[in-house]
Amino acid sequence: MKIIDKTPFVDEKGNLGFQQRVQGMLQFGLNWPKELEVQKAIVAFFDRQFEKGYTVIRNMPLGESGIVIPMILLGPAGIFVISVSYLKGRYEAVGDAWNVAAGEGYKPAPINLIQRTQRMARALQAYIERQGVKVAAGIEPVLIAGDPGLHIESNRPAIRVVMMDGIKSFANGLATGHPVMNAESVYEMTERILNPRSPRKETPAPAAPVQPPAPRSAWEEEPPRQEVSRARAIFDASEDVRPFNPADFGFALGEEEPPVNDMPVDAPSVRESSPARPLRKPGPKTQRILGMEVWQIAVLVALALCLLVVMVGGFIYISYFA
Repeated sequence: MKIIDKTPFVDEKGNLGFQQRVQGMLQFGLNWPKELEVQKAIVAFFDRQFEKGYTVIRNMPLGESGIVIPMILLGPAGIFVISVSYLKGRYEAVGDAWNVAAGEGYKPAPINLIQRTQRMARALQAYIERQGVKVAAGIEPVLIAGDPGLHIESNRPAIRVVMMDGIKSFANGLATGHPVMNAESVYEMTERILNPRSPRKETPAPAAPVQPPAPRSAWEEEPPRQEVSRARAIFDASEDVRPFNPADFGFALGEEEPPVNDMPVDAPSVRESSPARPLRKPGPKTQRILGMEVWQIAVLVALALCLLVVMVGGFIYISYFA
């Protein structure tokens, strides 16, 4: 299986250094390393289950739309947008509702993973079809529990929900199921996702033959010759095909909560080894020290001072009271 990793801050082996981990947590949240770990485990499992013909793309940004897809699986079985959750506890998936346990019942969770995964699948399909390519089989959204401590009670969920102990059955079903895409289609869809291009130009239909005008009678006056306005002629002459720009994919998820899994565009290049949150719109360039902005350095300094105070206090306590 081919693995294409677009995750930022990771090295060539897919690991996070201390500085990169801190940068990622400051930018994407404290749970960002957990998201990467469960993703990495699922990708490694898929790599053992699927042979040639399948491709996984991790944390793929869709142009400048601010949308990053955590995992895209392409193969003969079709195209799947996969969201891997690091959560633990009891949850409920009913239709398009995602609820968390509250006492004896359930209440709506802060982030609806069902609807979020659905929107990511629709966004990816629109991203491909705006290039003039029809996704005949559609794109299926899938939610996978990446932690054995996550228990999901499913009641006709709107998308496929896979528990930790059901991942192997899910992979086997794709590998042995009826293929809906050939190798050429899988390759083309992968290229369309990684390298978007302009729609294909359609060949214009041949012009109809011009019929000669009917002969006029001697007493019939010649109709006045219609002149094309100069403004219209200039307008027609100036029309041309607008060059393709991947930044034109400016659609959004359209959800009530802020887009998740935001990641920068300057991701590492493709490699054959291994959360995604929306991209931040580029702002004015700020001065960086060791790859970090001034406020990030300030946070690290504050943490270091707190650690120093704790160590000094512990030393004084041991020296005078022990």
